[in-house]
Amino acid sequence: MSATHRHNSRLQNASVTSLRRGPQRRDSGRRSDGSVTSSGRESIGTGLTEPPAYSKKFVVVGDGGCGKTCLLISYSQGVFPEKYVPTVFENYITHCEHKPSGKVVELALWDTAGQEEYDRLRPLSYPETDLLFVCFAIDCPNSLENVMDKWYPEVLHFCPTTPIILLGLKSDLRNKRTCIDLLRTQGLTPVTHHQGQAVAKKMGALYMECSSKEMTGVHEIFEAAINTVVAEAEGLNPTPPASRGSLTAGNSSLQQQQKRPQTASRPSDNPAPMLAPSKKKKRKACLIL
Repeated sequence: MSATHRHNSRLQNASVTSLRRGPQRRDSGRRSDGSVTSSGRESIGTGLTEPPAYSKKFVVVGDGGCGKTCLLISYSQGVFPEKYVPTVFENYITHCEHKPSGKVVELALWDTAGQEEYDRLRPLSYPETDLLFVCFAIDCPNSLENVMDKWYPEVLHFCPTTPIILLGLKSDLRNKRTCIDLLRTQGLTPVTHHQGQAVAKKMGALYMECSSKEMTGVHEIFEAAINTVVAEAEGLNPTPPASRGSLTAGNSSLQQQQKRPQTASRPSDNPAPMLAPSKKKKRKACLIL
């Protein structure tokens, strides 16, 4: 199944020094290892004289409607998309300069669908992932619950040693009266920073928040991500996160396991919880305000 929705976009990195590019569509298809190449927008250099020192792949996952695509578009184009269109798969590519070293990094951003109907297709995006953004919406407490119920088990299965950044999206809605009042009718409140940090600690992940609409925290997220993967590639490993937790079979409790050296992502020997047929509670989707 190929991607059916394509954005006309051009990546422009503002958190690290970005090089202006013209968009070029890359053919959709499959790699030799079976992973999906997806539709893409590939940057072409104008004045770049040296090849990229590194090619890194970031995959973005989370509930449908939690703000994943808005994050990528706001970061790449500097504008917030007002119209919501569900993503199937989209691949954005840009070349950036890593500020501390001055090295050029080719960065591929893989946007994925959070809807359950794509659960069997999404794993094809995971091979060779260098960093994962696991996302939830601050105005949707259920999406944070789904991080531990669905998304963390999934990425732990397919990318057991890949660095993770847990992202709290839509931070501008935390103090918005209409959002607070709507959640109150359901006996809920917006996710607090402390709650997000607590989940990230269980995952052994870095926690960050942003508002794609107000462009607060967006650049810092990508700067931290690029610094992380470049540091790992150069063997620097600055301030490693807590040891990655692993889900025990049959329950959602976490065990601490020794963090192994970073390797290319590959399926683990653990069963994939979301692929096994089971009677599970229906996940609630994020509300688009």
